[in-house]
Amino acid sequence: MRPLRKKETVPEERDATIRRELMHLLAGRQLPVSVLSKEIRKSEKELYDHLDHLQRSGILVIIPAECGDCGYIFKHRARPRKPGKCPRCKGTRIEPPLFSIAAA
Repeated sequence: MRPLRKKETVPEERDATIRRELMHLLAGRQLPVSVLSKEIRKSEKELYDHLDHLQRSGILVIIPAECGDCGYIFKHRARPRKPGKCPRCKGTRIEPPLFSIAAA
């Protein structure tokens, strides 16, 4: 019988490095999470956790998602994730939110 392996944990330093990399990529630009995911080579799901942290820190600026069918803008959405469908037209062609870093 093989001994159980402990689950590897990501050191806090690595999380901070990913957040710094996100801040560097978003400086002066507005990008969707799909582009960030490709640049940093991390899953979108993992990046949303880091974006949540940056949002709570007051650093992140979110340009809301928009319905591609009727033009509805998701202004009052608190979470940075892309909505599933439009509340107005029930369409699913949603443009993802864009992220940027607040100017200091």
